[in-house]
This record gives sequence, structure tokens and C-alpha cells, in this order.
Amino acid sequence: MNTDFLMDEWCFACGHKNEHGLQLNITETAEGVEAIIEPPTWTQGYNKIIHGGIIATILDEMAVWAAYKKGYKSVTAQLNMRIKKALQVDDQYTAKAKVVTVKHKLIQAKSEITNKTHEIMAFADVKLIRTD
Repeated sequence: MNTDFLMDEWCFACGHKNEHGLQLNITETAEGVEAIIEPPTWTQGYNKIIHGGIIATILDEMAVWAAYKKGYKSVTAQLNMRIKKALQVDDQYTAKAKVVTVKHKLIQAKSEITNKTHEIMAFADVKLIRTD
């Protein structure tokens, strides 16, 4: 698979020009990537609870960025997610991800979201396919 990999700032998850998106500010760390997230009310499903699709989006985006910061352009092939506890809107969380293995075109990554006391709220095992 070979596609153009364009970063145009309109991504729903990380694009800073997308006023309807999450606008995640993802930074590189020693192990991978990290972002502080404060999901607004519009991300809710049930009353004050962040929608599961938003949580999946965050876990997915973090995994792709972990690979990108290691020099790999990739797209998600599979995401296995588990939500351990409900995440509340207007609260603060930390999302992290790291690359676990790279075998030819397959990248395996792990991502997680923790609360202020570092308790894991949600996590994912993510398989990415290299596009470079």
C-alpha cells in the first residue's frame, strides 16, 4: 500500500483548523506520544459520559502518532479497545501510546487513557499497516 500521507490540519482528532474536532495536542515522549485531553460536552453520549466512539478515536489517533514519531506512516487496520470506567466530560485525562513491534508492514501499538490519579480508564491494542 502506497498512498500520499498529507498532514493538512483538518484531521478530526488532531487537526487544529478543524473547529468541530478534538484538536488533540500530541507531543513526543521517551516512550512514544502523549496528550492531555479535556473532552468538552459535545463529546458526550449519555449524560456527562464521553461517547465510546470518541474514546476509540483518541486511542486510534495516539497509536498512529506513536508510529509516525518513530518514522512510520501508517493507517489503522485493527483496534481492540476496552473501556474500564466511564470517562466524564469536562474532566482531564492523559492519553498515551507507544509502538510495541514492527514486522515488515505491520506495526503493533498500545494506547491508553488515564485519569488524574494515573488509573487506566481505557486502553487499546492497535494494528497499523505501513503506507510508506
